[in-house]
Amino acid sequence: MRGAVAFLFASLAAFGQLLTMEDAVARALATHPDLAAARASRAVFRFQTQAARALPAPEFRMTFNNLSLDPEMGEIRNSVAWRWSPPRPRELPLKARIAAARQRAAEAGILAAEARVAAAVRHSYRRAALAAERVQLTEQATALRRQMVELTRRQVALGLKESVETDLAELALADMQAGLLRVESVAATEKRRLARLLDPAADVSFSLEPPPVSTPLPDRAAVLTQALRTRAELGQAAATCQQGEGELAFAANGRYPWVSFVQVTRRLGPEAAVRGPWGIQVGVDLPVFRSAAAAESRVAGANVERCRLEETALRERIRRDVDDALTQFQASVAELVKLEQLAAGPGSKALEGARAALSAGRADRLDVLHAEARQLSLRDRWLERRLEFTQIEAQLELAAGR
Repeated sequence: MRGAVAFLFASLAAFGQLLTMEDAVARALATHPDLAAARASRAVFRFQTQAARALPAPEFRMTFNNLSLDPEMGEIRNSVAWRWSPPRPRELPLKARIAAARQRAAEAGILAAEARVAAAVRHSYRRAALAAERVQLTEQATALRRQMVELTRRQVALGLKESVETDLAELALADMQAGLLRVESVAATEKRRLARLLDPAADVSFSLEPPPVSTPLPDRAAVLTQALRTRAELGQAAATCQQGEGELAFAANGRYPWVSFVQVTRRLGPEAAVRGPWGIQVGVDLPVFRSAAAAESRVAGANVERCRLEETALRERIRRDVDDALTQFQASVAELVKLEQLAAGPGSKALEGARAALSAGRADRLDVLHAEARQLSLRDRWLERRLEFTQIEAQLELAAGR
């Protein structure tokens, strides 16, 4: 599997194909080492379930009364026996019930691990794609600053501006170039992080599509209902409580008398005359004192009660997680929408006004370039907030159990 994923990454590098978010999630779910370790527990619990249904094995016993000839006895008497401890009524079904609950808890744990990995991959994908978009935006802003420097130099040469204007334009260009190096470094780092999530040996020569942003606020009641229905942690907690209930029933089953063993014995000797007939022995457990079964029953009952309280607390914690995530989601979306409106409204109006003034001869080319730079600056602010918003998106996805 890992070799196939490495080959797919090599293909992406060779042909420059687009890696979508869901493709990235699918590859991470197939190759992530933490998930491989978690899924390995399936075989363990499957065999434990089989072992819980197995009958106890019978025993063959042999007894030697005399290892050497006793002159007083004049004979050697030995015995052989077959012994079996029958399971209590409901013992095997209860063991199977406990093992099945453990298996369900393990499956829920695997689902929870997969949800965490998927959320981490989506978060990393969004950050890598937005960081790449920010590089393109900074390159455009740097090109604008170069045009400003060249135009300012021509205006200074014509005596239209002071020489200090050139120094200021060059300083702004140098600052933008330093910013370009910074965002390029951030983009490369985010892309490497994404590649490591997908495959440690993967190449980073693949392109990403810009991630969408969900501007409509999700319905709180719908998100909470989904979380309480799909959160794997709740399934894991429920399976743990079912395991405790099975252990409680198993412990209570041991508080009553039952046949502890059945043994068939025959005495042997060197001569047929001293050989005895077959005999049978039966042992019975009598839990008349404060037995271990009674103590285990009380312990199991306390564990079940604690588990139910923990499950209730988990549900309340999920409600708080959903509420907190939606509150942050709403505030961040409102800020993103405000920035979009600012760019589409006053920003676009100022740019159109500068271009109109240039056409009418009331402004120069620098005014238009500054207006375009302000538009790019607004877009950069939007991308910066969008990068911060990716953490809130991941938090909401985990809270909602997506």
